[in-house]
Formats: sequence, C-alpha cells, structure tokens
Amino acid sequence: MMPNLDYIPLFLLVFVRLTSFFVSAPLWMERQIPAPFKWGSAFFISILVVGLMEVPQGLELNSNYLLLIMKEVIVGLSMGFFAAILFYAVELAGSFIDLQSGFAMASMFNPQSSIQEPITGRFYYILTIVFFLSINGHHILIQGVMASFQWIPIDSWLPSDASSNLVILALDSIKNMFWLAFLIAAPMLGSIFLVDIALGILAKTAPQMNLFVIGIPVKMMMHYIVIYITLPAFFYVLGRLVNVMVQSFEHILQILGS
Repeated sequence: MMPNLDYIPLFLLVFVRLTSFFVSAPLWMERQIPAPFKWGSAFFISILVVGLMEVPQGLELNSNYLLLIMKEVIVGLSMGFFAAILFYAVELAGSFIDLQSGFAMASMFNPQSSIQEPITGRFYYILTIVFFLSINGHHILIQGVMASFQWIPIDSWLPSDASSNLVILALDSIKNMFWLAFLIAAPMLGSIFLVDIALGILAKTAPQMNLFVIGIPVKMMMHYIVIYITLPAFFYVLGRLVNVMVQSFEHILQILGS
C-alpha cells in the first residue's frame, strides 16, 4: 500500500514545530541529551499528530510554504523559551545566593551553556529537574505543544499584533523570573545579612579579632544550614513556578492563535 503523499507537506510543518520546541524546551534542550533523541522524539510524535489531522486545502510546496516553515520555527522556539523561564529563575536565585555567601568565587562548568556557573545555582537547577520530572512536567510540556496545533493551525498565519504581544509577554515573564528568583533567595540573603551585621558589631567590640578569617567559615556554615531548612519552601516555590510556566503556555497560545 502506497503512502498518501498529500500528508508530506503537513508532516514537515508539524515536524519543524516540534523540533524547534524540543531544541529550546526544558530537559530536552540540555546538551547531554543526544541530538538523535531530540529529533527522533519530534519525528515519532509528528507521526501521531499527523494521524489525527486532516490535510489543509491548498497546502503546497511553494514560496508560501517557506513562510509557513518560518512561522512554525517561531511558534516552537517561543513555546520552548517561555517554558524554560522556570529553570532560568532557579539559576538566577542560586547566583544571588552565592554572591552574598562567598561561593561566587567557586564555580562549576555547565555543559548546557558552556560557561562557569555558581555552585548553588547548579545545585538548585538539578533539584528543579528532579522535581519537574517527579510531577510529570515533561508530560505537561508535551500536552502543551500538542494543544498548540488546535490553537495555532498549521495552515494559518500569525495575527498582526503577535509581535507586540510577544514582547509584552516576554517582559512580563522576565519580571516574574526576577521576582521568583528573589523569592527563592530571600531566606538566604536575609540570613547572610544578619551574619554581616553580627560580624560588624563584633568588629567594633573586639577589633583585635581577624574577622576575615572568621567571617568566611561562618557564612559558609550559615549557607548550608539555611539551604537545609528552606528546602521545603523551595519546593513550594517550584510549584508556583510550574503554575507560572503553564500560564505562560496558555498566554502564548492565545497570542499566536488566529
């Protein structure tokens, strides 16, 4: 039985959107994930999606088809970027903490971004991945990108106000990222601030003491104690971050939907 060649243009557009999404979405965007796994996942999910869709009328391999491919790339990358805000906020919170606790001098190589990152940021990042997988966050992402084919049909164009609305959504998401990062780092920053006040008072009352030698171990000890105490609150904030991610998904589908 010969395959229906009319589905090839439709399959290619679905495949481009899913591949763009998997390249920029959390978990799949990691460099440790082999590239064949990324496009392989996109390929087999595309087969399932195309099997549930009808071939749009007038979908041909012409100049308009190239514009549709560019549209699918924009849609896939946009959804992946806004979903990754969750992980960016956690890493930013770790950077705030290390800057105050003295761990900013020590760093780890992040193979994802090919740069040196603070230790606490990487630790929180790994905890976030474990938490995200434990609540089946990867299923939420797949369901979101599958729902995008209903909100944003393959053969439709983006609305005329999509670019301005995307900028507004991006600014709002970045604002939430900084706010949630500060919320995660607030207990640690407050504790380190109190330690600095105590060391300042001690420097006035006992100037003969070498506070530079004492201050670093005290901050390091406080760093680990506060992290241990605030882990339940950290996972609570992660739950809030997942809700923000889902809301961003809904907003971007409304913006890009026609």
